[in-house]
Amino acid sequence: MASSISKYISLVRMSKLFVRLTTGLIILVLLWSCATVPGLQEETVGSVIRVPFVRVLLDESSEDVSLSADGAFAIECLNRGEQEIYYSGQPVTVRNNGRQGLSVYDNRGNPIREAIEEINIIPRGGGNRVRLRQDRYRGILRVIPRGGVTRIINIVYMEDYLRGVVPPEIGPRTDEEIEAVKAQAVAARTYAMAHLKQYEGEPYDIKSSIMDQLYQGVGVENKLVNKAIDQTAGRVVMYHDDLINAYYHSTCGGRTDDIADVWDKKEVAYLKSVEDGTACSWSKYYTWREVFTELQLRGRVEQYLASDRGRDLRIGPITDIIIGERSAGGRIARLLIRTDNDVYRFHKDRIRWVIGRTSNPDLILPSDRFDVEIERDSNQNIVRVVFKGQGYGHGVGMCQCGAIGHARQGWKFDDILTHYYTDVEIRKLY
Repeated sequence: MASSISKYISLVRMSKLFVRLTTGLIILVLLWSCATVPGLQEETVGSVIRVPFVRVLLDESSEDVSLSADGAFAIECLNRGEQEIYYSGQPVTVRNNGRQGLSVYDNRGNPIREAIEEINIIPRGGGNRVRLRQDRYRGILRVIPRGGVTRIINIVYMEDYLRGVVPPEIGPRTDEEIEAVKAQAVAARTYAMAHLKQYEGEPYDIKSSIMDQLYQGVGVENKLVNKAIDQTAGRVVMYHDDLINAYYHSTCGGRTDDIADVWDKKEVAYLKSVEDGTACSWSKYYTWREVFTELQLRGRVEQYLASDRGRDLRIGPITDIIIGERSAGGRIARLLIRTDNDVYRFHKDRIRWVIGRTSNPDLILPSDRFDVEIERDSNQNIVRVVFKGQGYGHGVGMCQCGAIGHARQGWKFDDILTHYYTDVEIRKLY
């Protein structure tokens, strides 16, 4: 099996070919002479490895899309191998006409070009950022249709991508917590590098949501995060020459967990349960409490079963709730809910979806690390069920609030990462 480094070099070569074939970079650079095209020309670091770029799916919409930049920008229209370039200093609107392809209109609604297979919005000049509606991004925006849906993809340097990822993932931090920010930057970079080309056959590598990592572009950038990213540039977490799956979560509640105990996945040597003490005790989710009446809890279970099985289901009054098995990290691996005529079994992380919350019915339970207290009336019927828990999130990999707690105690970013990910090493890949 090829190592992650050789895979990465192969991806760089593929990325260079992708740019040449889809954006006509060489032609554009020649046309613009001394103008710069941010996010498209690969930056060389040393003589072999180049800073990679990543393709981020920002939006999929059936509505008209407004695109622009801080200053002047080029509108590259590609159709059947032919390229036409227009220039604008005002927003343009892209419309998906289905089988007729894309159309682009100026800010007065006049058509600029119709029947287009692909559009690239490319800023001119240093410091110029592209805009999707009101959100700003580094790099360029690629617009392609898929049926009646328009896809907007941000092609951006890996390091610049992280500037829009780390702030929403780690939250506002202080100078004394910068080592935790560095750890988050390395984990996020590792995750992204390990997931390049993950969506086989798709024109993007990463989604901008919690499906991969939250990515919010230029609007969330800040000096402390940018400093942490710059000081860890190119560094990733590796296990036996392979990039790790750098899972992370908000609050472990005192101990992380084995990946196989949380999801239906194979055991992974570096994703093991780790004792974390009170490092994340400052988090508001270090302990939590949710209270249900029997009727409320029954309704949640019925709602989950209806969604899971595709039909309405009535389970009858709940008579008991039994914790059947716990993981190494103290999370519930098997939960039994007994009714007056059946027993329902739920496993691992799906338990959070089954129970949910009364405090916010749209959210799932904070974690599976909890105890159950049952209150009964004089006839032994359940009146109230109290879930007392610890932690927020799945519990696998790095505990973000724990990382912040360790940083406050003087830990360095590599100490934090090697604590949460077992037997790994930090390497500078580029």
